[in-house]
Amino acid sequence: MPLPVPEHSPDLRLADGRSATVVGEHTWIWTDRSAWAEQSKRVAAGSVWAEVTAIPVRLSFDTAVSIPVSCPGPGTAYDRRYGLHAASPDCDIVFITSSYGQPGDQVNATYRITWRVTWVGSTGTAPASGTLPTMTSQATTTLAVAEAQALIH
Repeated sequence: MPLPVPEHSPDLRLADGRSATVVGEHTWIWTDRSAWAEQSKRVAAGSVWAEVTAIPVRLSFDTAVSIPVSCPGPGTAYDRRYGLHAASPDCDIVFITSSYGQPGDQVNATYRITWRVTWVGSTGTAPASGTLPTMTSQATTTLAVAEAQALIH
């Protein structure tokens, strides 16, 4: 199965080059569309054959400083036309705490795609089909969750 391609916005760069997002802002979560595609494999031996198909059904996101998020699709890539503080139409998170105090002051962010898996085939004399247990592919990236402070005079 293809691994998710972790993407998020805002994707700020801290002074040391680390990727970061901000407490209290909508952080859009998505995976590249190339990782979100039906996968099929067919094998045959004489008149006996089987084809397994996996369909992506859910993108999940989790860190040590957030509640897990589960989205019914690949998420939507951020575009400035949505507005600076807009919520994603289908997959985002609002961090309520920073990653300060975590190892390296950042967290591992795990992206998972859940796949529904079915099969069809022939025993050589009769058709057959069924459902297999769901499968998961995952990728992990690191990011800092920063706090932004404002001064009011």
